[in-house]
Amino acid sequence: MDEQKQVEKVQELERLSAIGQISAGIAHEIRNPLTAVKGFLQLMQQEHDSRYWDIVNSELEQAISTVQNLLVVSKPEKLDEKWSDVNLCQLLDSILSLFENEMYRVKVEKRFFNVNCQVSGKRNQLKRAFFNLLKNAFEAIEGEGVITVEHYRSGNEVCLHIRDTGKGIPSDMLPLLGTPFFSTKTETGTGLGLAQVYATFDDHKASIDVNSTEQEGTEFIIRMPLLQKPWEEQMKAELVIEENMDVRQFFEVNRQQFNRQLEIEAQNSFEIVSGLKFVTTQDLIDHANQILSLVHDGMTQEIIKLAQERGVAWAKSDVPIITKMEWFYALRKVIWSFLREYYLRVGITPEETFELSERISDALDNFIIQFNVVFTKYRDDVLKSKQAIIDELTVPLIPIFSQIAVLPLVGTLDDSRMNKIEERMLNEIEQRNIQKVYIDLSAASIPSPETFQKVLRMIDGINLLGCQVVVTGIRAKLVKTILDLDKSVIGKLVVESTLQQALLKETAIGKALSQETQGEIGTE
Repeated sequence: MDEQKQVEKVQELERLSAIGQISAGIAHEIRNPLTAVKGFLQLMQQEHDSRYWDIVNSELEQAISTVQNLLVVSKPEKLDEKWSDVNLCQLLDSILSLFENEMYRVKVEKRFFNVNCQVSGKRNQLKRAFFNLLKNAFEAIEGEGVITVEHYRSGNEVCLHIRDTGKGIPSDMLPLLGTPFFSTKTETGTGLGLAQVYATFDDHKASIDVNSTEQEGTEFIIRMPLLQKPWEEQMKAELVIEENMDVRQFFEVNRQQFNRQLEIEAQNSFEIVSGLKFVTTQDLIDHANQILSLVHDGMTQEIIKLAQERGVAWAKSDVPIITKMEWFYALRKVIWSFLREYYLRVGITPEETFELSERISDALDNFIIQFNVVFTKYRDDVLKSKQAIIDELTVPLIPIFSQIAVLPLVGTLDDSRMNKIEERMLNEIEQRNIQKVYIDLSAASIPSPETFQKVLRMIDGINLLGCQVVVTGIRAKLVKTILDLDKSVIGKLVVESTLQQALLKETAIGKALSQETQGEIGTE
């Protein structure tokens, strides 16, 4: 009896699959009328008010979405999207970030190898297909579990494995995966998600294999054709390799091909450097060949010296260090590409291969470490010198009359800046024997009451040196801060509304004193 039910169930699923194929075939005829209906409904909504509009629009959107999914399943090649070079590791990283809210219960293990491999494809379709696969994997796990995403190259294919520790799929249902309207989710599934996955990978000439065990989990294995770049094939065809040629001779004979491939791989770096003064595109080529030569000679100290020289040269330019890193990683990639061809054609032993790989890796690591150290130190020294200039300008004590000066404070006054201002201010007043200082706050930003306390501390220090302080330019916001402080603070401050008004008074007082002095001299 059980076997009979199983047969009937399979027959029913096959019938539904056939219906799904027919439905997908007529999806094109349905979408256009639905789109027209949506447009007219929007016009009617503007003229007639109804509490049912939200329900109508929601249901219509659902219908259009279903039809669109059918179109994706039935004829993915008809969708208006251009083919491009796609890095699947980057694509998978961006998709996994969409599931961060699930990471608290499901651990995701990424095992990405050969991360620079690319495929040719329609990026959005592939993104949607992998999203559907990962979504199914998360939903298959009830409670806690693990999803493993693996990426590697095998021959002329890029292979991806997506494994989950979920509830698994019954073996009799595996052959029906990917058919429209068939779903293992009996209550919520539409059967269009996996249908889109299979249709997309079929369009990309990729294969899909599924392994699943109930209560243990499911694994999808996707194999896609590796993107073979024409210039790589041309480069390989042009390489000159003789039977008894050592690796140094190999690189020297094929230097032109090496330089050309480096320019292609580091195209962005070459474009940026083309307009620089301290570094040129020829420098990039020359340095690459210098590194290769020093690597072959085993001259570690010379590699370090070169890295230090180039670190200073690059630091003097305005180019960010990431540009150099792009060039370096391109250099490493080209070197390993050439070494692979050398290994395949000359037939050196595994021991020789490992020894050569270790020597080259150590040399390249030494170069990049020393370059980064010198580059960073030089940039830090430049920043420190600029900061010293800024600090010098931070306290512009401006003499205006004999023993009278103005201190205009501009910008945000944080704790660090106030400490420097206080120290330099007190020294300046003592050295110049200043008797009166106008501190103007009209262009200053004081972020907190604690910072204003430091301003008050500086004023107390100035007073202790026997110098009078007048504060100008206090704005309404700062007034509120002052009022929140201890009431005794208000009595300490001598205030004028604006610096201009204060200086006018100072000038008038100066003139009056001058006239009085002259009168006394005349009387005598």
